[in-house]
Amino acid sequence: MSARTESVDALVLGAGFAGLAAAIELAMRGAEVTVVERADAPGGKAGEVREDGFRFDTGPSVVTLPDVIAAPFRDAGRELPLELRPLDPPARYRFASGRVLDVLRDVDATTAQLSAAEARAYRTLLDEARALYEAAAPTFVHGPPPGPGRLLRYGLRHGLRAKPWAKLPDLLARHGATGDLRDLFLRFATYFGADPFQAPAVLHNIAWVELGLGVVAPQGGVAGLVRAYETLARDLGVRFVYGATVTELRPRVGAAPEVRVGQGGGVRDYRPTRLVSTLDRDRTARLLGRRAPGARATPSLSGLVLLMAVEGRHADVRHHTLSMPADYAAEFRAIRQGTAPADPALYLSLSCRSEPGDAPAGWENWFVMANAPALDRTGAGVDEAAYARRVEALLIERGWLRAGEGRTLAVLGPRHLAGLASRGAIYGAAPHSLTATLRPPQRLRGVRDTALAGGTVHPGGGIPLAVLSGRRAARMVAV
Repeated sequence: MSARTESVDALVLGAGFAGLAAAIELAMRGAEVTVVERADAPGGKAGEVREDGFRFDTGPSVVTLPDVIAAPFRDAGRELPLELRPLDPPARYRFASGRVLDVLRDVDATTAQLSAAEARAYRTLLDEARALYEAAAPTFVHGPPPGPGRLLRYGLRHGLRAKPWAKLPDLLARHGATGDLRDLFLRFATYFGADPFQAPAVLHNIAWVELGLGVVAPQGGVAGLVRAYETLARDLGVRFVYGATVTELRPRVGAAPEVRVGQGGGVRDYRPTRLVSTLDRDRTARLLGRRAPGARATPSLSGLVLLMAVEGRHADVRHHTLSMPADYAAEFRAIRQGTAPADPALYLSLSCRSEPGDAPAGWENWFVMANAPALDRTGAGVDEAAYARRVEALLIERGWLRAGEGRTLAVLGPRHLAGLASRGAIYGAAPHSLTATLRPPQRLRGVRDTALAGGTVHPGGGIPLAVLSGRRAARMVAV
């Protein structure tokens, strides 16, 4: 089949937050930008489902580091066109013992719910998380991909603070966190795709981002934020091509690769002056005809999501609620073996708590997520239908729902996520050592005028980091 060829200035692959941020940054720097996206709408992992009067965000449901989120609008001379509403408490935890703990921004209010020993451990661990974050953030979050010099300076100043010899459970035990409190702090490592029982101690810094800096819920849900980014990009002249799947990247001598795209039964080749790929790093390499650099690495966590229509009001379920198992370690032993946990932690998010229109009157929209292993190298994975039935049963066994109250509208598991990230591993390679927490650089060796962005490269996954990644990628190719 013959393909039409189109020369373009700046081409961005993917319209998730990284791609949208890259497109906005390039446009602000005077580029003529085209974005190609496989789906029919922007968002990427931050997708949206509407069905039977219900609306769901299918990926992230809250946002951290709101200043990072607002920065593209501020730099474009605009106001962020929606409200970022602080959530307090960020989350409610219910443990297998029946204990309920609301973790609030007010440390005194949180520790008032704990024993004296737990309160001391909580305060100490919060201080430790803050110190770790404030030492690491300039180099590993807000700075460009660090080279040897910056890594050396960080190591000399903060290396011992990062406790390179220690695992996260060791750090928590040393500060007196046991039982429920230990599991609460372990969970934050999963935000970076790590098995918390194998995670290095430095990932404790993530706790400060939520517990110290706080979280916000965007007006209109995360999908509302996606639409605001797309609108800003269009206002700056960015062109979007939806329903377009990248099928090949063809290296060119002295120039950015040519991009072959399939769309509506046709084929088009783009010849960009500069290219930003927000596709999974391994997928980008394979499209170039290279061996995927992360092919042999242990993949990060994947997940299974149930989108449920639930009748009635369940006042004990907050905007975010964590239902913790009796044996948290058993969940990750199963995942290491590539099997579905029998008794996983469940993450419940009800956006209707802040956006009543997300569910019909008398109903609630429940986003229920459980950790899952990524697909193996052959593409095989857990029985998602069986795992979904187990999650539905656990909601009843743990007393969240009564039989017949909830109806599952959709199940999104590792196979769905494999269309967004290699093997459905949302964060790329598992960060199970201090060096593995360093996300890969935003360049592929030998590929001209091209930069990578998104959760599988520096600085990592999550909405604010994707935005930072996309903006940096744009600057790398804009010079």
